[in-house]
Amino acid sequence: MAHNDQEINAEALFELLTSLSKYVERDLKMYALGGTALTILSIKNSTRDVDINIESKREYDYVRRLFTDLGFENRGLRWLTQEGLAFDLFWGSNIMGTNLLPDCIGRAKLIRSFGNIILYTLPLEDIIISKLARGDIRDFDDIKAIFEREKIDLKGLAQRYKQTMESSIVSDSRQKFLDLIEIKFKEWEFKRDDGLIREVRSWRQQ
Repeated sequence: MAHNDQEINAEALFELLTSLSKYVERDLKMYALGGTALTILSIKNSTRDVDINIESKREYDYVRRLFTDLGFENRGLRWLTQEGLAFDLFWGSNIMGTNLLPDCIGRAKLIRSFGNIILYTLPLEDIIISKLARGDIRDFDDIKAIFEREKIDLKGLAQRYKQTMESSIVSDSRQKFLDLIEIKFKEWEFKRDDGLIREVRSWRQQ
């Protein structure tokens, strides 16, 4: 199995979930996010860790007990397998410090089942929003890959981002979206929407 300083691809991730499913005794929905979701969706080749969201606190606690029983090492949100693979566990709609809209779970895409584990990916728009809120170099690489591989409604994304930021504490939220559609789009040689840029400039700064 991959170590935490290596990359894990979709095939290895599916093998891991198949192995894990042997210990899951009830239906358990797992929602992949971040680079994990993009790896599953073939938008990127691999990911450095496994980012999983669990819908309810009750199911989140169940997964924590399961990981404890399996001997995984707990480091807060992060769990390490004996082989060194990192799981980052989240629950509800708070993803990597960003409060996504509650309907992100209902809009998730069903991928497949592994025994009692039912795997979904969070919507690409919400993955973009969570990555933009954090905004490191790897996040922008992933955002670029999403736009290159998938058709994203930019105006719809802008409205969802604005709505998300109304209930999530992210510093310079308006500027982060402006930097994406104005500076990054120019750098990536993507078509820019001047009307949308003006609209975002008029947003009240959060």
